[in-house]
Amino acid sequence: MKFARIVFSIAGALGLLAMIPMYLAPGSYRYYGSLGGIVAWQFAFFVIATDPKRYRWMMIPALMEKLFWVLALVVCYVQGRMTLAEVSGGTIPHGLLGVLFVIAFFKTPRKAPSTL
Repeated sequence: MKFARIVFSIAGALGLLAMIPMYLAPGSYRYYGSLGGIVAWQFAFFVIATDPKRYRWMMIPALMEKLFWVLALVVCYVQGRMTLAEVSGGTIPHGLLGVLFVIAFFKTPRKAPSTL
């Protein structure tokens, strides 16, 4: 579980740091709703890090968040809306975190069923 704690803590911290310039960018007011959702996920990563065993199943939507981000960037690249350097700058870290999320999911033991 230590692996999952570290991975999700790092993901949350890096995500929050990446959001600061996006909030300050000119014209980003159009995207504040989307940015708010992304920031909320960074806090969800911190929650998962507090108790990976308890929040193990939340790792699946966390992985989906990373997967959708990578897919969106790849689609933008294929459509010619981004350069290879821009796509690489986003897909590599998010893809790596996605892989680490999968590893964390399988390394984290299942929570024992509660008895009433």
